[in-house]
Amino acid sequence: MDEKLMKQIVEAVMQELMAQRSNASACTEGLDKLLVIGDLQAVPADMAEKYQIFLIDDYIQNKNIHRYQKILITSLTLVQMSDIAQGRDGSPEACAVINGLLNGLDVCMTEAAFPHRKYAGKSSSRLYEVIENNARMLQSFGIKLLKECKVGAAPIPTKPPKYQAPPVEVPKGTGHTTTDRLITEDVARSLIDGGNTAICLAANAIVTPSAWDLFKQKGIEVIRK
Repeated sequence: MDEKLMKQIVEAVMQELMAQRSNASACTEGLDKLLVIGDLQAVPADMAEKYQIFLIDDYIQNKNIHRYQKILITSLTLVQMSDIAQGRDGSPEACAVINGLLNGLDVCMTEAAFPHRKYAGKSSSRLYEVIENNARMLQSFGIKLLKECKVGAAPIPTKPPKYQAPPVEVPKGTGHTTTDRLITEDVARSLIDGGNTAICLAANAIVTPSAWDLFKQKGIEVIRK
């Protein structure tokens, strides 16, 4: 994903989250809050459905780790990983993880979040071992490693163009289909135009709280494929 598109997604999510905080709704108020450290696109599909997602900017603004019930690390720099391993809050990301661990929050991490493992067998064995020791230290603190997290739909027969979402099959007459990765309130409104009673989303689609509210208010059935 190019930098411009990623920036647009992050801005849209942050706008939706700000609106949700100022006007909490019955549709999402029962969901636990998930603080994502790193790449939003790497959030597993099951977590995207079960949690309200907050990015590091929310932690920077509120400085309150107790706002969240869970922390998910999807990417770290080598410096951030070293800081956490040594207990140094040298960055907002390291500070959030350290405070989460100290306060007993459930902290988990995707395998892809370790920035050095792609160099296994290629780099200096001594340097790699030093960095790997930091990774082991994180796990010894109680950070759970999520292996082979599914962030998308099942494989499809033909290879799609780069960054294209997998196709979604919907039985005739069920409603509207979209392969959008991010469903904001504006996108939700456009989907239900025309009297649709059901919306079919990709399994890895992230739906913002206000979009969920709109679907519930209009009695729209949301189907994930």
